[in-house]
Amino acid sequence: MTLRTPSARPVYDGFAAYFDRDIAPWLAEREHCRRRAARRFQIAIGVGFGAAAGAFFLRPFGGASGEAGFLILALCAVLGFFLLERTRTEITHGLLERVVKQFGFTYSGDPGRPALYDRYRRLKLLPGHNREKFEDQVSGRYAGLGFTLGEAHLEIQSSGKRSSRRTVFHGQLLAIDYPKKFRGSTVVQRDMGAFNALSRPSKDFQRVGLSSPLFEKVFEAWSTDQVEAHNLLDPIVLERFQELERLFGGKKLRAAFDGGKLLIAMETGDRLNIGTIFRPIDGTERVERILREFDVIFDLIDVLVKRVETRTNGAFTLADVKVKSAHHG
Repeated sequence: MTLRTPSARPVYDGFAAYFDRDIAPWLAEREHCRRRAARRFQIAIGVGFGAAAGAFFLRPFGGASGEAGFLILALCAVLGFFLLERTRTEITHGLLERVVKQFGFTYSGDPGRPALYDRYRRLKLLPGHNREKFEDQVSGRYAGLGFTLGEAHLEIQSSGKRSSRRTVFHGQLLAIDYPKKFRGSTVVQRDMGAFNALSRPSKDFQRVGLSSPLFEKVFEAWSTDQVEAHNLLDPIVLERFQELERLFGGKKLRAAFDGGKLLIAMETGDRLNIGTIFRPIDGTERVERILREFDVIFDLIDVLVKRVETRTNGAFTLADVKVKSAHHG
């Protein structure tokens, strides 16, 4: 089966041959590891259910036999999931390293807190939290601009007798060097209705009206420079923001043009990985999915650099925007 690249961009030149030569043989080897991990998981779950049933019916622990059975089942399930996730993580890291190597990018499975973390927090692109984990970070240059993409998992853990843990953000952080300097700062968030005022980064920011009624219903924008904000937030850029959400399966996109960077945070869950480990990995499907996610980032960078006039599949077209805007006029 021949690997299909998501577009005709020059960055993919030679990638299909590279896949056949380097990635496909490696995936075939890892397929044996995947099968072994899936089999061990099934055995662990089977042993757990068997032990739980034995404890329930034979009652070797007297009145505590039911609780003991559930405990054994839980321990077996934890062991099975641990073995499964360890294999999945190892394969994911190895695959991403090989994919980004062809592009000349770098990958880190455990990068630590991003260098731009404080800026994400100051601009209210990330919520408050007291537990954090950062992983699967890819850094490189495309079309002359540097970028960094990484995953963040942020939680709030309460203390006391009824301690609990709640996820407040789990998704992707994308930072792209912008080709022009900014005079101010501009922030875009998904429209939250009556809660829009909460997205205002500080009193220095004023609300920005968007040029298209389509996007006015979708996004809320704030800026310290109104003129610059209108130039930055044209329909093509806002269209690509929506396409990022769609292709990454995300929601609640937040973006900021600040200090020479375009910063984006979107709640996607765990994205850059091999997917389910209960299906074979020795084909082209996993790599093609990863390439599609990179391709929409390349598309956004092309928009920033060249103001590309073509649309990506599934996004709004400028014609749609103009027609619907005329109807609202």
